[in-house]
Amino acid sequence: MLARTFIFIFTIAFFALGCTENRASIASAKNGFELKLLNGELLNARIEPSEGRFNNVVLGGGDKPVLYAFFTTVCPECAKEIPHLIDIKRRYGDQIELIGVLVENKTADEVSDFAAFHQINYSIALGAGAFRLADAVGGVRSIPAVHIYDKDGKYVSHFVGLAPQEMLETRINEALKIN
Repeated sequence: MLARTFIFIFTIAFFALGCTENRASIASAKNGFELKLLNGELLNARIEPSEGRFNNVVLGGGDKPVLYAFFTTVCPECAKEIPHLIDIKRRYGDQIELIGVLVENKTADEVSDFAAFHQINYSIALGAGAFRLADAVGGVRSIPAVHIYDKDGKYVSHFVGLAPQEMLETRINEALKIN
């Protein structure tokens, strides 16, 4: 009797779970996701394995380097980093994509208030996609953290803790292929 019950449950589970997706769609779901920005825009992101510890991240069209700044609204060091990021965005403008990645659960209104208070001039990603990105880049274990990728989504560098602006700009220039 126990064997029949086991076979019955296995058969139901096989047809219920096994026939709904193929391996390609599962792989696609693992590697691709949407990054929701505070302004409502959705960016398509794709993770590609790399030879090193950190994965490559291809964002949208992949036409410029991307700097991801992982933060929370309650982190004092993250708040100290914001003026540097604002200045970097002002200096580099459209040459780079600078995205603050919120790794805490806050409503869009709370994040809007935070961004307005700090006069943030760069995009902010929030929600499930932000957490997915933090995990996908190799796991963000401390904040603030900055990860920099070139226009093809290839990993360039990362910093944990408050990094001097000059160091960030050196790595951004490397991503831009500026000597």
